[in-house]
Amino acid sequence: MVGLKMGVLHLDERVRAHVVAITGNPVTKVPMMGVGGPGILKFQGPQGEVVLKYTNAPEAVFYKNCAPIVRGKGLGIPDVYAQGDVEGKPWVLMEVIPTIIGPPYIPWLSNQIEYLARLHSLGQESPDMLGTLPTRLVAWTPQDVDDAVSLWEGDDAAALVDFLHMPWPPLTGKPVLISGDPNPTNWGKRVTGQLVLFDWAEASWSHPAYDLAVLCGGFPDEGTVKDVVERYLERTTIPASGHVEQWVSWVLTAKLVSFVWFAAWWRRGRLTKAATAGINALQKGLVPWSRAVRPAMSSMGL
Repeated sequence: MVGLKMGVLHLDERVRAHVVAITGNPVTKVPMMGVGGPGILKFQGPQGEVVLKYTNAPEAVFYKNCAPIVRGKGLGIPDVYAQGDVEGKPWVLMEVIPTIIGPPYIPWLSNQIEYLARLHSLGQESPDMLGTLPTRLVAWTPQDVDDAVSLWEGDDAAALVDFLHMPWPPLTGKPVLISGDPNPTNWGKRVTGQLVLFDWAEASWSHPAYDLAVLCGGFPDEGTVKDVVERYLERTTIPASGHVEQWVSWVLTAKLVSFVWFAAWWRRGRLTKAATAGINALQKGLVPWSRAVRPAMSSMGL
């Protein structure tokens, strides 16, 4: 959830009481060491430390209803000490993950793919989670396209419109529980070495290809996507409908959808200045990426 606007934050007395119960007094706000945003605060005291995250409804629902089941399957997610809301804004008080994974990310890729394959199977094993999270269709609307393309001009804008009007394949299959944002910067590890995915603000019922697209990071080429897909299909228990090439086309489609949504959110003012670097990179990289992957998509019958 890079740079989403979270509203004006203040430390409500009820929230502060929960913080102090964990950290002790005096409590001090400390830097997040490379992660965080306007809605993520870290506090430290003589008894320990804690992260306070002001979030959205899906993440609050995930931690309340889904997290116990996910943890029960051995997948690492932050422990939650308390949660509630202040004036309609959900908050979650959670453990501090001691190590945030940084570059190079490749050594962690196999473990991350294994994690996602297991996560995506949980909806089938745990029907009591059904209905607790929103369902997300991995597709753009005409308004999304208009808003997104407005960030480009001239030939670049025309090239993107043409690219977006290709007959992109619908992502078919039963929706599964997805993280929605397993990008390489949202992972950490505990002192035990357990891998932890710590951002669930985009959790939903959706197509697993979306998680794989986000995990690829940046502007992945066809070879990178195919490698991720092949590793995933070796591990998943989801009934596989479609061959490797079909999944590659789904992941590339989902990646493009994520780019369109990101640009459209920026145009609509939904993002903070924290997203500026990402938008700049998107404006520079999306057109070259579209030209690079277009032959691969065409070879798959698009």
